[in-house]
Amino acid sequence: MNTSVDQAVNTIAEANATSVFQWLTSGEAVLVDVRETEEYASEHIAGSILSPLSMFEPDLFPAFAGKRVVMLCAIGKRSAAAAKQLAKVGYGDVINLTGGLQAWKDAGCPTSVAA
Repeated sequence: MNTSVDQAVNTIAEANATSVFQWLTSGEAVLVDVRETEEYASEHIAGSILSPLSMFEPDLFPAFAGKRVVMLCAIGKRSAAAAKQLAKVGYGDVINLTGGLQAWKDAGCPTSVAA
């Protein structure tokens, strides 16, 4: 049993929308949206990568060298589950966006909305 991996799974880092916005603006982070395709199509954060939780494969998740990987969903629950799956396979520096897309919008951060 790998104690450091088990500990990482139980303590997924969280970040607020303002911090994530700053990281994205400065190129320090990659944003992964784990909502379903229809949700993403109706509204999403520009530049985010869609990886629906229903098809999420932690073993096949790409590495983003030198970048924080921030997971998001609608309110933060599915993204926390995805982050835990990544931590379980040893993926480092994965962060959950606290409150998800809702918190992002509440903080006044921009989204792309379907016309």
